Amino acid sequence: MLEKNYRRAILILDATQLEVLVRNWVEKQLGVYVDVKRYGSKGDRGRDVVGFYTNKRHEGEWDNYQCKQYGQPLQHGSGIVEVGKVLYFAFEGRFTAPKNYFFVAPKGVNSTLDEMIDNPSKFKSELIGKWGKYCEKKISTTPIPLSPELKNFIEQYDFSNIKVIDIDVIVNDSKFRSALVEEFGGELQPPPKYIVPVDIKESESIYISKILDAYGDYDDEVYASVEDIQSNVDLSEDFTEQRERFYSAEVFKCFYRDSTTDEVLDTFEDEVYKGVSSTHRKRFIDGFERMCSVLEQAASLQPSGKLSIHAKIDVKQGYCHHFANEGKIRSWMKK
Repeated sequence: MLEKNYRRAILILDATQLEVLVRNWVEKQLGVYVDVKRYGSKGDRGRDVVGFYTNKRHEGEWDNYQCKQYGQPLQHGSGIVEVGKVLYFAFEGRFTAPKNYFFVAPKGVNSTLDEMIDNPSKFKSELIGKWGKYCEKKISTTPIPLSPELKNFIEQYDFSNIKVIDIDVIVNDSKFRSALVEEFGGELQPPPKYIVPVDIKESESIYISKILDAYGDYDDEVYASVEDIQSNVDLSEDFTEQRERFYSAEVFKCFYRDSTTDEVLDTFEDEVYKGVSSTHRKRFIDGFERMCSVLEQAASLQPSGKLSIHAKIDVKQGYCHHFANEGKIRSWMKK
């Protein structure tokens, strides 16, 4: 689905559908949150979708995603009362104040609210100074005056943690794209271009040692370090390509681990591993021949699922070195 079609589809969602979409998106951030919950009812006390940082849930840190699907940008009066509501109930001890407060408003917010969010101290002053106008009679059926204690509680809150998620963020955020694809179809965003660091990292040591063993098996030499192959042009060029493959897979893995569920990436990785494991078990003259044959097999694989379109040859081949790093491929040497 094209970006413009995502925009159209999001803007015609009703309030409940938007909450469900946001919950799906927040749930995909389980690397950030241990649990996610959608309230979305008249008794939500200012919470639509909540992400909990710890098992303490509302007794610990949490983020609030307040969904606002209106026919126009969210007005500043509505924004003030929503923040006032959640801070009032936090003051009452129903939960801790949210670590971050997000207005999820596809059509954005009006200029006054936008200016207040960009100037947190102004937002705080506006909420406190105009509590009687915006909040006193709109949070509950019983009027809630701004007591000195409630005022002090509000003054302690960090208003710089109030942010807006509008249609541009929803459409362009890579983590949100996974939820959009599930809801409306289309393709996931491609991963960014990989960059191979000049210096070899400690995290590369295992797969590199296995590559050096394969080179030594091929040449009947002992290569104890990368420096030992620098005088061999063919092996040096091959080694450079192997690191490019490794980092192509590394960027792919990190990008989709952050922007999809674990199940999506795990299924892809399992298919690649099973696609090369039989080749790895065959008999070969030496370890280098085995490694090259496994990489050739990886290049020919056509995994299923949403990630397949972005799994270039380097990615699939690079996963073989990740399997070596993780011990799934124990060695390239003859068995």
